[in-house]
Amino acid sequence: MQVYLVGGAVRDMLLQRPVKDRDYVVVGATVEDMLAQGFTPVGKDFPVFLHPKTQAEYALARTERKIGTGYGGFSFSADPNVTLEQDLQRRDLTINAMARGDDEQLVDPYGGQTDLEARIFRHVSPAFVEDPLRVLRVARFLARYHEYGFTIAPETTDLLKQMCATGELKALAAPRVLQETLTAMAENSPWVYWQTLHEIGGLDDWFNEIKAVINDPVKATEIKHILTNIDKEGSTDHPPQPEQAALAIWAYYLNDSELTTWLARLPFSNIDKDILTLVQQNHSVFAKIYRSGQAYLDSAARECEGLDEYVEIVLRVFEKMDVARRPERLERCLAIHAWYCAGLEPEFPVTQFFELFTLLLAAVKGVDVQSIIAHGYQGAAIKPQLRAEQLLALKHIFCV
Repeated sequence: MQVYLVGGAVRDMLLQRPVKDRDYVVVGATVEDMLAQGFTPVGKDFPVFLHPKTQAEYALARTERKIGTGYGGFSFSADPNVTLEQDLQRRDLTINAMARGDDEQLVDPYGGQTDLEARIFRHVSPAFVEDPLRVLRVARFLARYHEYGFTIAPETTDLLKQMCATGELKALAAPRVLQETLTAMAENSPWVYWQTLHEIGGLDDWFNEIKAVINDPVKATEIKHILTNIDKEGSTDHPPQPEQAALAIWAYYLNDSELTTWLARLPFSNIDKDILTLVQQNHSVFAKIYRSGQAYLDSAARECEGLDEYVEIVLRVFEKMDVARRPERLERCLAIHAWYCAGLEPEFPVTQFFELFTLLLAAVKGVDVQSIIAHGYQGAAIKPQLRAEQLLALKHIFCV
């Protein structure tokens, strides 16, 4: 029985990148051999085990054969006679088809190290076309390693275009598509994911609404600028999740119907659907609230003209988002909007933006409903009085 470190760990070691996950292939062993050594089986489709101490994944060397459509349309053989070279041959790219044994010697039967040094993504074998998920994976890898100057080999680009044209991407499971996309959005260059899919025809089946936006050169340039230049970690105490922030960019460019259709096609969590929908519906209001509110605060004479309409807009947004019971919804939406604005305009005053909304929210929350009740308001009369006092509290921020 021989054990080899394989795949991404070997690739990233050669690139001198941090290695996050270590996967191993075991050659010359059976399921019974693994169980006898204390490994825990976790694989459903093929034998994968967790190491009894490190919990790292160990998979029996295997070959695979295409028998159906989609990501799951494969049969696997994990016979002890399967060689390491056969196992590596079923992998997607040459840079992912390398291994290291206990002697630290590199096993590289398909030229992965040469392609790594040349910064090229190249498919290992013609069997690459059998797994349509690889279209998304290559786009995701390019988003991760774009800063290293990687490109896709011409012959691999041709294969990717052929795979997109066949329509087999439609057979992918929606959760797999979403997971690949979310992972890509957390990479260093998320725009490259969309750009790559667009260039090879990979947006039609799952991201048709996004394709229409990218086809507009003005919008595409703006989105590229935002996704390329923004610091997703944020320089404030309110950073959005990177993948949610990068996906939310489309809420600024899709209409209600387009966003609803897209969110229904992919299995977004209810929370993400809620946040992205709220961002789509309210981002222009957030901008207006900030601009007008800051103008009132900056006015030397503290001009109050139009203030009644302004505080009504503020309160309506807060009510719509149910800030009394679910303040985190507003916080997440504002974080995404600040991320978007800072991407468009690096000098956008993020700190002032949050300070203003914190001030507005504190004024609304500072109105005590129990005090209103204590003053004799009951039943249906409570809500209008609460609202009137909240509006007054908002006005006092700007016009005392």
